[in-house]
Amino acid sequence: MSATVKPLPAAEFTLPAPTDFSTALADGFARRIATLTRRLGATPASVRWAARAAFAASRATAEGHVCVPLSTLAHRYAAPLDLIHAALFDSGVVSDGSQEASALRPLVVDTEGRLYLARYYDYERRLARLLVAHAQAARNNAIAGVDRALPDAHALHARLLRYFGPSVEEGVDWQRVAVATALSSGLTIVSGGPGTGKTTTVVGVLACLLDMHADLRIALAAPTGKAAQRMQEALLARAGSLPPELAARLPQTSYTLHRLLGAGPGGRFRHHRDNPLPYDVVVVDEASMIDVAMAAHLLDAIAPHTRLVMLGDKDQLAAVEAGAVFAELSARPTFSAQGLDAIAAALAIDVATLTAALPRADDQHQAVASSREGWDALPSPDAEIPMWLGDEAEPWWPADHEDIDTVSQPPSDLAFATTGNESPRIQQPVDAAHDALADCVVWLERNYRFGLESAIGRLSLAIRRGATQAAFDVLTADTSPQSDRAAVLHEDAEPGLSERTIARLAAGFAPYSTALRAALAEATPDPLPLFDALNRFRILCATRGGPRGVEQLNAAMAAQVRRSAHVPLAVGAQWFAGRPVMVTRNDYALGLFNGDIGVTLPGPGGALRVYFRSGDGSVRAVSPAALPPHDTAFALTVHKSQGSEFEHAVLVLPAAFSRVLSRELVYTAITRARERVEVIGSRAVLAQAIATPTRRDSGLAARIAFIIAP
Repeated sequence: MSATVKPLPAAEFTLPAPTDFSTALADGFARRIATLTRRLGATPASVRWAARAAFAASRATAEGHVCVPLSTLAHRYAAPLDLIHAALFDSGVVSDGSQEASALRPLVVDTEGRLYLARYYDYERRLARLLVAHAQAARNNAIAGVDRALPDAHALHARLLRYFGPSVEEGVDWQRVAVATALSSGLTIVSGGPGTGKTTTVVGVLACLLDMHADLRIALAAPTGKAAQRMQEALLARAGSLPPELAARLPQTSYTLHRLLGAGPGGRFRHHRDNPLPYDVVVVDEASMIDVAMAAHLLDAIAPHTRLVMLGDKDQLAAVEAGAVFAELSARPTFSAQGLDAIAAALAIDVATLTAALPRADDQHQAVASSREGWDALPSPDAEIPMWLGDEAEPWWPADHEDIDTVSQPPSDLAFATTGNESPRIQQPVDAAHDALADCVVWLERNYRFGLESAIGRLSLAIRRGATQAAFDVLTADTSPQSDRAAVLHEDAEPGLSERTIARLAAGFAPYSTALRAALAEATPDPLPLFDALNRFRILCATRGGPRGVEQLNAAMAAQVRRSAHVPLAVGAQWFAGRPVMVTRNDYALGLFNGDIGVTLPGPGGALRVYFRSGDGSVRAVSPAALPPHDTAFALTVHKSQGSEFEHAVLVLPAAFSRVLSRELVYTAITRARERVEVIGSRAVLAQAIATPTRRDSGLAARIAFIIAP
């Protein structure tokens, strides 16, 4: 192609202002790509398709996808797939992935027709390679002390008895299965909802390892500071069941992933392949919150000899950024014959009993659905696509080209899978992918907090399975005014919340207002009772803005609490005694992290201070002016609530269905509650949310399968 610079006609860049930030960002990227391809001498067709691909890849990544199937573009623009493919590779800005990413080739289309931003292609490819290598490390005797660390079945059974006691469960104790798995694998992925015993499992794993090797170096980490703190607290609480000399060797601190990896300026990390983490065991909690980029950085920093244990809930919301890594990895637990034999011997049960208890295909539906390629990688409203990308002044393919309906489908050698009313999608070869992770993935299915008789337990199970009617049966079991049910739906379909609903929400903070009045009556207010009261009740929202979003509900609850506790507020003032805040950005200098909760009270001298509770129960004060970015925390988004638990939680749904709603969002909100949960919204919106599992385009499973293919 010629390198002659050919400026685009001005008319081609005339369009209305983008409707949101991600659309504006994608639009700007598409314009830069269009300019670059024109300068490289590409044909008008290649310029247009490269710009469309750039817009699609950028917008899809902002919405959580790692890639976009080219078939999505073919369907969206009613164009032949092979023509799109040819036009993109003729543009000069698209690579097939075999070359190193560069500023001139910021897009990648792989051999399976998946379109990526180049850096995300690199993240996914690296992650797949590292996962397979680590999963196979123990089989190749590459894990630290693996020849010494793998006791025979009798020794392992004795350790399980020592730290778990005799099994009282009927059938298979999956916590013990997870411990046995972690002792024999370089990579262990444990998925379970709240109350299924993930912390107990980790304590068992660490106890067995420390029993075998007293000098093991162990690190605990989580995506957010709040999650890391809760992990540390839960671990130390369980440590009381261990012998004192063993409990003393457990890690006494935990890290955010950024801090663990040594985050520095420009997004670089101190620890990587050439400077790996100095630990023998790394345990990561709340792994469902990890995006593909962070997962790649984490695996890159894990030395070949280091054990990695990842804990999470495959049914929770995925990461805010691109990827649903944990859901993909934990989607299908498989075990080799050798692995089943070893686990059965360690648990002193027969292999047939263990095999019969393995998750069935229908049990795996939710996880597979959540990680399979999604259909709407591009925004659905046509108005969101800039006009200059959608305009068709003339066709760019011959009139006698193959029929569009045939050509625009994905290649015929890829299998299709459908469930219910979903559109056909390329089904990733998950069987082969998860064979690579055989003996690495364990599901904890028994809930020790919510039994089958528990309303919250039955509700969360119904939501997880997409059983809308079963969920409504739980939520509407008793509609009498005197009912004190543990799970209830309050129908409020108006655009804004009714006064009755606002009053109901305000009543939830009555214990907090009482604790605030008592604290302010003291010469030196004690913040600890406020923390306890705040954790009793919380409002969870799907959105930040709007009449049912976090911002307006925080303002409404702040006014109600101030009125109830008789707290004055100066005109235009933001701070008041009793204001709870959540930190939204890590500040390592202050030791405050994303997700940390503080409460505001007068300090010595009367000036307001924000108090934060440490893992050991102590509190420290920070000046409001010194705080990193933060929000009022009477109401939280469901995303921000991940890793937290409350006695009583209320989920407030938008008045109309929006794209932020999903089955995973509702499930995550419901499972934040320990004793009581309420849902405020319309039946129609809730039903549609439960019926809408998350769809995220990704090639991770397919790439793992390719690596292990003979």
